[in-house]
Parts: sequence; C-alpha cells; structure tokens
Amino acid sequence: MFDSKYGSVLTVLLVIVIVAIVAIIGYFGYEIVSEKSKEKATESIVEQFDTAHPTISTADDESINGNGSGAGIGESNDTSSSSGSGSKKGSSKKIMMEGYEVIGTIRIPAISLKYPILDDVTKKSLETAVAKLYTTNGLNQPGNTVVIGHNYRNNLFFSKNDKLKKGDVIYIKDKTGVEKKYKINEKFEAKSSDASFYKADNSGKTTLILSTCTDDASKTDKRLIIKADEVK
Repeated sequence: MFDSKYGSVLTVLLVIVIVAIVAIIGYFGYEIVSEKSKEKATESIVEQFDTAHPTISTADDESINGNGSGAGIGESNDTSSSSGSGSKKGSSKKIMMEGYEVIGTIRIPAISLKYPILDDVTKKSLETAVAKLYTTNGLNQPGNTVVIGHNYRNNLFFSKNDKLKKGDVIYIKDKTGVEKKYKINEKFEAKSSDASFYKADNSGKTTLILSTCTDDASKTDKRLIIKADEVK
C-alpha cells in the first residue's frame, strides 16, 4: 500500500515537472519567434522607406548615384510641415507601420541595429519600433532630437545600447533621403522624470539623444541616455 501511494506521488511530481519544462520551453520558444517576427517586420519597413525615399546623400556626403558630392540636395530645400518633422521636402509618399508614420531610419553599426523611426510615442508604437519623443526642428535639423526605444534585454530595439561607447557612430536618414552621421560624446543615466537635457541649449549643433530604460529600471527608475553630435 505504501509503495503504491509513494509511486502515485512520484508520478504526480513527474507530471508536474514535465508540464513545467514544456511551459518553459514554450515560453522561450514564443519569445524567440516573436523576436524574429518583429525583426522581419522592421526590416521590411526599412526597405520600404528606402525605396520610397532613395538616398541622395550618404552620411559622409557622397552621392550614391555617382553624380558628385551632395547631388540632388539642392532640389529639396523647401521645408515640409508634414507630421511636424521639420525636415526638408522629399518624397510625398508616406510609409506607415502599425498606424504610425515612419519619419526616418536609425542604424548603429557597433550593435548591428537598424530600425524605422516612428512619428509618435505610445505604448503600441514602442512595442513596434523606436519613436521620436521630441525634436526642435526635425530629424537631421539643428537642435535636439530625442529617439526613445524599449530595452527588452534581448536583441530588440535599444536593448543593446548599454554596449555603446564614446566615439561610436549613429546614422540617421530622414525623408529627404539624406543620411547624417553622428558621433557619441556622452553616455549617462538619469531619472525617468528628468527631461532637462532634451531641450537644453546645444549651441546650434545638430544633436541626437537616444533614451531607453536601464536593465534595473524597475528598481532604480533610471534611463540610459546616449548623446551624439553630427559629424561634419
């Protein structure tokens, strides 16, 4: 009788362990599939943006068409009021992602990052890509532009920003087809309520600010801030 009861208990425990293992495998499997799905979705949107807004000038001021440095830039000097981006007038075609307009792309070679930049910050937009939180005059325009993204502590969005260091470069492409190069000069942590540096005087420079949660943000309420200035 005792052996029978003991065997029943072991069987129940074994079933519980097996169910737990299956649940854990299922959870991580779902996370991997979800991550890959989001990566493919953002890659597709970046490709659509590049097709709709062909690069007319690279970050190093070289024409990709071989027509001389900055070829075609002079044709895009009108200021666009679309989406409040303040960028120069380029293609009128809008690229949308999950109901949000894509106003540019960001790429950071040091961490193999390339994402569309969405025009609004909401819970949904930040689960979709990275987004513009604030801008003085628009992407790649004099003043400060703040781009915010989640830190999921995996490979998505700004999860690897903690690996960036001073001197690393960031490339921002806007709707005019111009891609500008920025070099990181500051990296620090700040409280999530501290936005003083967003609108701080930058002496007429074109400054990019990246913001994301730190790994221990749930305990410290801090964000990792990356500041970079345009390389001319």
